[in-house]
Order: sequence, then structure tokens, then C-alpha cells
Amino acid sequence: MNNKSLLLSLTPALLIGACSEPASNGGQQKSEEVQKGPIIAPVTEADTIDAGLAIGEQAPLTAIFATKDGDTTLAKELANGPALLVFTRSVQWCPFCQTQLKAINGIVGDLKDRGYNIYGVSYDNPGEQDRFSQNQMLAYPMLSDESSAAIDAFGLRDPQYTEGRAVGVPYASVIIVDKDGKIVARNVSGDYKMRPTNDQILAMVDAI
Repeated sequence: MNNKSLLLSLTPALLIGACSEPASNGGQQKSEEVQKGPIIAPVTEADTIDAGLAIGEQAPLTAIFATKDGDTTLAKELANGPALLVFTRSVQWCPFCQTQLKAINGIVGDLKDRGYNIYGVSYDNPGEQDRFSQNQMLAYPMLSDESSAAIDAFGLRDPQYTEGRAVGVPYASVIIVDKDGKIVARNVSGDYKMRPTNDQILAMVDAI
């Protein structure tokens, strides 16, 4: 069964509704809005698009990410085992992304039991990511790609944004990479309101 068919067969478990572009007030969300979160719809086959590197292709192992502790590369992280990369738009101004990243906390242990490490990826700077991680007590690391160079290397930049603060954001995507750097599963959503549920993510891993 391919990933698209698999996703369609799953019962929606996470209802996640209203991220737009960064607000004119600088995109800052009220703390109560971040805590409550929007409604995100589970991803379906109709929502997925054929963008970015395909299954079987080699991930950009030399892609450089920044963290609160300094720079790292994808190759360095894969030395610790296969990885699940959650590409998201912004931890600062996108409540859909905030909600998704918080929800994924619930399957960190399940992924580790399956031998996978998980990373959030966004174009936010490490300081913004670290503040969000600490406030929401994320149990997994965030990787910063401020220049969107890694996002581009994966072919995931959302091209609809040509001006404004959203330039450089990726499609909301989950990319699974084995320890040798090969892409073994992927889900790229053409609609940022549609994100894989935790059950759908675990099903992607179990189908590999």
C-alpha cells in the first residue's frame, strides 16, 4: 500500500482552523491563541502535491541547520539514526504550525521506540525556535533554516510567496530519511491547513 492510499484509509484523529499570512502587528500571537490553537484538518490524498525530492532520492546531507547550540548538518543528525523531518512555516506567526508541533510531542516516544528521531524545521531563527520550544515544552529539537537553503535543497519552498514575511517558507511537509540519507517516505501538503495527524505519521513510519 502506498503512502497516499494509507493516509486515505486512516480515520481522522486530529482536527486542527485559521492561519493566514503574518499579521500587520508583527505576527505575534496572543498567548491564549497559541495555547488554544486553530483547527487543522487531517491530510488526505487530494491535499498532497508532488513537490520536492521523491521517495528513493538522496536527501541533501550537507544541508546546514542552526540550533541554539550551534550549527549542525543533516548528515551529523542521521549519525544518530533515521530521522523524521517536520517542515513547518513558522513557530512565531503560524498557529497551524504551533498546533502541529505541540501535537507531535505526543508521539516522540512512539517514534523513538521505532528507532526514529524527530526534528522540526522552519525558517525562524534559533532564538525564536528555542523560546517556542521552551514555552511549549517540546520533547524534540528544532532546526533553523533562516536562509531557506535547506528548504530549497529539499525542493519544498512554497513559491506563492514572492514578497512579505512569508517568503521562503516551506510547504507543510513530513519527510522521513533513513540513516543512509535516502528519502523513504514523504507527505507534502499543498494547503497549510492540512497536516498529517499523529496516527497518520506513525502509519507512514510503519509502512516503510
